[in-house]
Amino acid sequence: MSDTRPFPLAPRARAQERDVGRTATVYIETYGCQMNVYDTQVILARLQAAGFAPVDDHLAADIVLVNTCSVREHAEHRVISRLGELRRLREQARRPPAVLGICGCMAERLREVLTRQKFRVDLVVGVDRYDELPDLATTMLRSRSESTPPAVAVGHDQTVHYVAPPELYPANNSHLVTIHKGCDYRCTYCIVPYTRGPQSEKPPAVILDEIAGVIARGGREVTLLGQNVTAYHWRRELDFAGLLEQILAVDGLARIRFLTGHPHDMHPQLMDLIGREPRICPWLHVPAQSGSDRILRRMKRRYTRADYLAMVDYARRAIPDVTFSSDFIVGFPGETEDDFAQTLDLLRTVRFDSVFTFKYSPRPGAPAAKLSDDVPLAEKQRRLAVLQEAQAAIWATIAAAAVGQIWPAVAEAPARRPRGHWRLRTAGNRKIVAPVLEAAPGDEYRLRITGWRHTTFVGEPV
Repeated sequence: MSDTRPFPLAPRARAQERDVGRTATVYIETYGCQMNVYDTQVILARLQAAGFAPVDDHLAADIVLVNTCSVREHAEHRVISRLGELRRLREQARRPPAVLGICGCMAERLREVLTRQKFRVDLVVGVDRYDELPDLATTMLRSRSESTPPAVAVGHDQTVHYVAPPELYPANNSHLVTIHKGCDYRCTYCIVPYTRGPQSEKPPAVILDEIAGVIARGGREVTLLGQNVTAYHWRRELDFAGLLEQILAVDGLARIRFLTGHPHDMHPQLMDLIGREPRICPWLHVPAQSGSDRILRRMKRRYTRADYLAMVDYARRAIPDVTFSSDFIVGFPGETEDDFAQTLDLLRTVRFDSVFTFKYSPRPGAPAAKLSDDVPLAEKQRRLAVLQEAQAAIWATIAAAAVGQIWPAVAEAPARRPRGHWRLRTAGNRKIVAPVLEAAPGDEYRLRITGWRHTTFVGEPV
């Protein structure tokens, strides 16, 4: 990572006693995956229980926290830039410096870098240490000077599993529930096993209680989260399919979504369960990453191209109306034009609803960082553009074929435009905008598809 600071940084506050007689305020920005969104709910709950009040303006906050992601180099650069911007904006507004903290994966990966004087971060708190955050924040608020060292709490603890309180209005009307943390697969490009530690399961009883709490607050849908959610295994007694069967017994639960799945864990018995249980949404986000067996071996992905295609074929026979989304990396070390052509062919063979595509960037600490990054940046950009263009053509064909069909969908929230329309989502994770009147989040509709724009369909109630 470059040592060039993106913005001039405001000087650290002189030694001062803060007004601790009033409620301290906290503002949090979240970067990265839905597990980070869940962790932000955990952090806020811990701080609120300790008397801190959340605010939605960083200029009004005594404590500013950035919950971070390290999966991509670009994500880290954005956070580093944002640190400087937050200080600059505060200085321009003539507000006193806030206690500034970094949480999440960057705290684990860059703990030594972030505590250097040039960054002037006051709190560095890792993914298993959020219970310590209220005390650390209170200490930093009471007295802070140029000589005060940052407060640091990092390091993994497999016994720690957080339970976030149910949100009143969750995004997409689906309550996030983590079922495990960390990862044991150690794909060579991935930093997650080092920032979130080895895989550790949340006990089934805790998961069931958490979901029951969601239902008690009026929720009807949950999204189960894990680095490889389908790899869940509790004491060799309960796999992911078994956990789903227990969750299905929770009264009042209407829908279950989950991500991210791993091709290695998409067993026939799991797909059979999804196929026969309508409350499990038939949307499978299963990253392929590459269509080349040679590159998959270098990535240590534990499956072949043929394995992936067999999984897709079985799912399409076992699960009515199943939809697929995926992740792909282009320009992995050693990727030839033939390797890339095989990835492109896999994309066209499977015909995904959507894909997330990335140019490979080395992650310091991940095994692939030792490989020669031998695909030029310009070629990575070309391959990325070709892949995205091919996916756009696939989606246009899928969307055109959907016009005239009637789909059930669940209302999520009012659409920003046009007025009088709502955003809805199908069980297969397809987005629809439609003129539904007097809707409420969770209401179910049958919609006739009349068109589409970008990745969103347009519909009308039947």
